[in-house]
Amino acid sequence: MQTEPVDEITPLLHAIRAGDQSAAARLYALLYPEIKRLAHSRLYAVGGVTSLNTTGLVHEGFLRMVERTGMAGESRAQFFAYVGKVLRSVVLDHLRANQAEKRGGDLVQVTLSQAESIAVDGRDNWFLLDSALEQLRALDLGLYELVELRYFAGLTVADIAKLLGVSTRTVDRDWVKAKAWLESLIESTA
Repeated sequence: MQTEPVDEITPLLHAIRAGDQSAAARLYALLYPEIKRLAHSRLYAVGGVTSLNTTGLVHEGFLRMVERTGMAGESRAQFFAYVGKVLRSVVLDHLRANQAEKRGGDLVQVTLSQAESIAVDGRDNWFLLDSALEQLRALDLGLYELVELRYFAGLTVADIAKLLGVSTRTVDRDWVKAKAWLESLIESTA
């Protein structure tokens, strides 16, 4: 991730929660390039959704964030974890809408190679992954949050370690555990 000073982002997040509507626009302008990079990687992971482009995903995600009661996060890393979650929900909603139009047509296959491939053979379905993530959330909230931070928010191991106040070795160990749980959960639901 780029290294904008946290002191530019954190006050904007606090201002947004305090009701300053212009702070959301300033935050969006400040972080737009990184959010767009993250959105592009989400679309790439889906194998390219032709009717949803990177700019559209960023704008839809931002609209969803603004519609909700304030933007989540106390820090830059927490905010990007939230952004990753919102972008994931936009992509999933878009894929669901496409499936509804096809009346149960073939499910869209995706590649999860950006995060060291969570799925066996590097390919899986976003709907199965979403279901497995919800199961993981119930089993181990910490591992669920790690997947959100690492894969969906695009944070590095060092960023996550700093955010969680643990060593990079702990993050690496938990990442291996999270991937193993997800593979098991996906296999059991597939």
